[in-house]
Amino acid sequence: MTSKEAVVLGAGVLGLTSALELRKKGYTVTVLARDLPSDLTSQSFASPWAGANWCSFAGTKEAERRRDAHTYKAFTELEKQLPKDLLAFMPFSCYHDIENDTDCFWFGDVCAGIQMTKHDGTRASQEAPYRYDFRSLTLDAPKYLQWLATQLQDASLPGPPGTIARISSVYTLQSAAALVPKASVLVNATGLGSQDVREAHESGAYPIRGQTVLVRAPKFREAEFAHCYSKISSQGASYVIPRARSGLVILGGTFDVRNTSVLQPDPAVTERIIKNAIDLAPALLPDGVDPKASDAWTKVDVVTVNIGVRPAREGGARVELDPHALQLAGRRVGVVHAYGIGPAGYQASHGIAAEVGELVEQWERTGTATTAKL
Repeated sequence: MTSKEAVVLGAGVLGLTSALELRKKGYTVTVLARDLPSDLTSQSFASPWAGANWCSFAGTKEAERRRDAHTYKAFTELEKQLPKDLLAFMPFSCYHDIENDTDCFWFGDVCAGIQMTKHDGTRASQEAPYRYDFRSLTLDAPKYLQWLATQLQDASLPGPPGTIARISSVYTLQSAAALVPKASVLVNATGLGSQDVREAHESGAYPIRGQTVLVRAPKFREAEFAHCYSKISSQGASYVIPRARSGLVILGGTFDVRNTSVLQPDPAVTERIIKNAIDLAPALLPDGVDPKASDAWTKVDVVTVNIGVRPAREGGARVELDPHALQLAGRRVGVVHAYGIGPAGYQASHGIAAEVGELVEQWERTGTATTAKL
């Protein structure tokens, strides 16, 4: 059998999931990245900071709906093999200020139904009176990234094992492809780094700065309390996303488009995030603490306050086969782009990886670009 080799540039959730998809298709994959799954404090690396859940905001965009639905199905299969402190399904409650919003909450058929309740009596419903309830999943993002990396490299699993290597920087895709002399295809999953990669010709990528708070809440290990919450209203967005059932919870957050000027947390924002989170989930507090007390927010067990930068792109994610192959000595290397997903990386990851796999196979068959369909 002729060996097949691929390069994936970028080790975020899209890069690693795409690499694993290619391994399943028989490729020996080399992942090259500046930031690796073990780099959990790099502010330019969005994936470890995420409150990784599945709550689609594809709206009416069919391609995004397709990717998200594919990913939900993939996670229902992964639930059978992953521990509950890494991946857990649980109830979701989303407070919203629009009644019967079937464009936003389009995914009832994906997750076995959505129920809407009006004015449930909570403080959150005073700003956003309509609560949408459904069943979905959350991940411990750092553990999941490391699991993806292990799956790629584990020699005991089917398919050729891959490798992950650090590179300081890449300014051309051609130089990255040259590092793997037998590769026939390269996947560009560089996120915001696509702006610096000459062959990407990318002018629409932009950052979304976010501040979150990681807290320790032991009750969320238990099925009774494991619950994901969000609130979207004219006053902004708040969310409580358990890192599966690990006892750690991500609270958020901010959404500062095209703003990376300050990479230090704002204490006033931290206070607001925690207070809003308590309104959504009083179980964040230790037993005996009154959630209505003015100082209740100071009783939450804060682990870290984080600033991360989400890699977004005008027009949405770029998932396509570049019409221009790389020309190296004696070979042409196809380029598949997979970046610009913004805050939806985990919930679209397996859908995008499936498209990447189809585009890679299209390149191998014909050497030309077409649109992938799941």
